[in-house]
Amino acid sequence: MATYLATRSSVPGPIARSLGAARARNGVSIGETMLDFRALFAAVDRNLDADALQSLVEGWTEETQAALPISCTDVYTGLATQAHFQRRVHELTVFGPDPCCPHVLTIISLPKSRAGAGHSWTHLARLGETVLYQLRRTGALAMYMNCAVHVLLPLNESNLARLMECKMAIEILAEGAFSPVRVNFHPLVPAAQEPTTPCHIPETS
Repeated sequence: MATYLATRSSVPGPIARSLGAARARNGVSIGETMLDFRALFAAVDRNLDADALQSLVEGWTEETQAALPISCTDVYTGLATQAHFQRRVHELTVFGPDPCCPHVLTIISLPKSRAGAGHSWTHLARLGETVLYQLRRTGALAMYMNCAVHVLLPLNESNLARLMECKMAIEILAEGAFSPVRVNFHPLVPAAQEPTTPCHIPETS
């Protein structure tokens, strides 16, 4: 988008449409998508391209209609969706957190269910409820994926202590269904420091 605005008088419809679709896939509302689009034109001191804006909205709408309902909250756990969590990690690695408030990505790995399959929805609901309660007012964002709770957490002594309390609370849930728990820490490195390393969430086995 920026390249087209710098070199052409208008933005091609397919480019604006693909941007709208991408924003929809990442859980961004239509209001925020349009505000961002207007802000881009304001930043380069150009009049808003009405045709491109229409294409943007069409792309967002088509993607929304073809996808599952958009939400930042996972219906099973009440924690963040994968798209919302990954977007926040991306923001922190690209733009960086407040220098006075570094963040750490923590992966709380859980064992598979005793039956060898995935955990039941009742267990996942209790897991999400416990994580939200234990990490309340810490500024943490948590997501469940691949038998692990991923936590994006402002790094300080108090929050680390709360994280350990969360680990212990998880281990006693549902008669030990989630025990034993392993905790791994992954410091967030700003993208500017490692330009060749793409931002990603570590996988768990």
